[in-house]
Amino acid sequence: MTMSTKPLIALILPILAITLTPGAAGAGSQVSYSGNWPVKADLPPHFGNTGCLTLVDDGTAGSPHSGPVSATGDLGGGLSGTFQIINHILVVNLQAGSDTGEVVFLQFIAHASDGDIGAGAFNEPGYLPNSSYALTFGNKGGC
Repeated sequence: MTMSTKPLIALILPILAITLTPGAAGAGSQVSYSGNWPVKADLPPHFGNTGCLTLVDDGTAGSPHSGPVSATGDLGGGLSGTFQIINHILVVNLQAGSDTGEVVFLQFIAHASDGDIGAGAFNEPGYLPNSSYALTFGNKGGC
């Protein structure tokens, strides 16, 4: 090697090391929230309290972890909408109609990190007297 190529190699090697080393951004890109997630809300006894949310984590709803969602079961069955994860908070909005013809949203809000979804809140302001209730997510693939 000549003297003139050594400085160039010394400059390129650290850049390659940084580029090829998996870091936080590389690890985060491997995480996916796509799948079926069982949910259960602490609702009054005469309301249905379970459901299944199917998330498609394709980045199409405004943030890297976002996309379409559909629901089955007592909680929003037959409805669809979108989800986003921002600052480790999952927000699912399912669009529904009210008795007066207005569009209302059912919301599932929970902590989300590293592909897992934790406890949160279920909100259905168009129908329920107290619109927010404790919500539990089960394991991915559990429904």
